Amino acid sequence: MSEDPARKFSILLGLTIGLFASSLEGTIVPIAMPKAVLELGRPELYSWPITVFILASTVSIPVWGRLSDVKGRRTIYGVGLLIFGASSILCGISWSLEALILFRLAQGIGSGALFALTFTIIGDLFRLEERGKVTGYTSTVWAVGSLVGPPLGGVIVDYLGWRWVYLINAPPVAAAALLTMPRLRALARPAMGRELDLAGLALFTAIATIGVLLVNYSTIGFPTSLLFVVSLAAAIPTFVIVERRVKTPFVPFEILSDRVNLSALILNGAAGFAFFGAITVVPPLMQWFYGLKPVETGLLLAPTTLSWVLAANVSSRLVVKVNPRPIIVSGGALFICATTLAIIITNLATSNVYLLAIVMAFVGASMGLVVPTTLIGLQTLAKPGELGFITSILTFVRSLAGAIGTQVMWAPYTPIFTLRQGLVAASDVFYATLASFGTAALILAFALPISLRVKWPDLKMFESNRTKL
Repeated sequence: MSEDPARKFSILLGLTIGLFASSLEGTIVPIAMPKAVLELGRPELYSWPITVFILASTVSIPVWGRLSDVKGRRTIYGVGLLIFGASSILCGISWSLEALILFRLAQGIGSGALFALTFTIIGDLFRLEERGKVTGYTSTVWAVGSLVGPPLGGVIVDYLGWRWVYLINAPPVAAAALLTMPRLRALARPAMGRELDLAGLALFTAIATIGVLLVNYSTIGFPTSLLFVVSLAAAIPTFVIVERRVKTPFVPFEILSDRVNLSALILNGAAGFAFFGAITVVPPLMQWFYGLKPVETGLLLAPTTLSWVLAANVSSRLVVKVNPRPIIVSGGALFICATTLAIIITNLATSNVYLLAIVMAFVGASMGLVVPTTLIGLQTLAKPGELGFITSILTFVRSLAGAIGTQVMWAPYTPIFTLRQGLVAASDVFYATLASFGTAALILAFALPISLRVKWPDLKMFESNRTKL
């Protein structure tokens, strides 16, 4: 493919605009929902437009990645942009809450495509030396989009109306299409002779969907959960049998069984569990235990995102110069220290909320060390025909583990924060904090030795040798 810098910059700019819109949509909508329910009715369905978006985007990420391996990046990215843009407009003109839920489902599917294909195309487009800087840049864009979503949503709802949190996506989607689509023709064409494993795709989607729904056990009840467990018990063995019989399986198990890939997936899952669990638990702690106002809580948690961005920019540049292993191990070790410190700090006789904010900054920095490093490392080692899958499955595992982490780490606090009114005492949170953050620390402590035992190859030498072949 051409090395024209202007062409590569145009593609990157378009990808970034699409990624920003997608990340913004994940956090901006909750601000608009109260007004939407007042206009459309059906308050009992209040949470579903938010839930189905998260469900669809999480489940669809590996599907989009694998589709791009087989059918080509340009075609699949274009379809994803179209779905995201069209569903955003439909959300904005929804005539009922049921219609909004349906269109949000489609929007989540499109968002999954933008997220999966952005990082996959970057892996195709840029060499290792460039990929570090670009990954740091895109990580910053994603973090900023997520961070500005709530305040921007408040401004839009107050001055334009709730429908514009969806309609506002039309211009950036159009810009992303104009900047990327004409220039992606020569990029990652479909592998010759490969057929899409439709049976594997359908079974994987069903298993992933049921798994994500089971994580939200409280919203579906015991009878439905039992039915889902039985369905999983039948679907998983069927999926394994089907995948082992087809020539080009949807999920290539030999890739996942590779020691480097497996260790990276396990550590990303542990990090996702701890990070998303922590950012679910800490805001109520700050407000109901330390007595802070919501705006004060938001300000004290801002360093969590900022430290992630800073660490991501450092690690993504460092990984192209040194072996990934020490960076990854440092991130995992810092994570264990942070979760352990959270237990200690919240149970000190003179507990200080600013110390907890510092701990959360360590949590963000840990993610910034682990996520970009493993992403760049696995992309460099992946075969071209497997790049989309390995990129997207890494995100999927982290997101699914994060959804589990939010439920597991919040569970010990449920009887405290739901039954008590006002502030809670230190004695109330002692065992809850020990169980919550202790679980995260144990999971990280299990994952870290696996990373310690794995030897990563020299990425620069590996890419150089592959380029010569």
